[in-house]
Amino acid sequence: MKEMGMDMETECLQALTNINYLDPREAVFATTEGGLLSLQLGDRFYSKVDLYQAFPFSLEYQYISVRDDKGDEIGIIKDLKEFPPQSQEAIRKELSWRYYAPQITRILDLKDEFGHLYWDVETNYGFRKFVTRARDEGIYPIAGGRLLIVDMAGNRYVIEDSRRLDAKSLRFLEPYI
Repeated sequence: MKEMGMDMETECLQALTNINYLDPREAVFATTEGGLLSLQLGDRFYSKVDLYQAFPFSLEYQYISVRDDKGDEIGIIKDLKEFPPQSQEAIRKELSWRYYAPQITRILDLKDEFGHLYWDVETNYGFRKFVTRARDEGIYPIAGGRLLIVDMAGNRYVIEDSRRLDAKSLRFLEPYI
């Protein structure tokens, strides 16, 4: 019985470490007329694939999981720059849609009331007002001054470098980072 368990453990470990990197010469990505991302992989066609970044803040265009419409992984894009321009464009478009996060450029007002933060900000997509939970649940430091802000509805906002905000914005933000 012990031997059988060891074989199963070995098989599981092998399955976990067997990463299928997609070959840029065989994997052709395109956006369909309906706006979906499709994949031609050799002689196999996937009419809809989804992308998931393993490291969306540090390795934005590397190690991207490609999954079929059932959520099963087809393979991994090791580095987007290895793919032809047409595939890169389709992949970047899909990632920008999936990981949509307006960049906060200025904080106009930030109030702390009853354990919630009420934000009034300017973003690269215009002015926004939203609410986050207390500082421990809504503001996530990434690296190099970059912050991820997640509101109560799950919407994401990014401050690329909090150290580069104007003085007024920084005064609003400092107590919470």
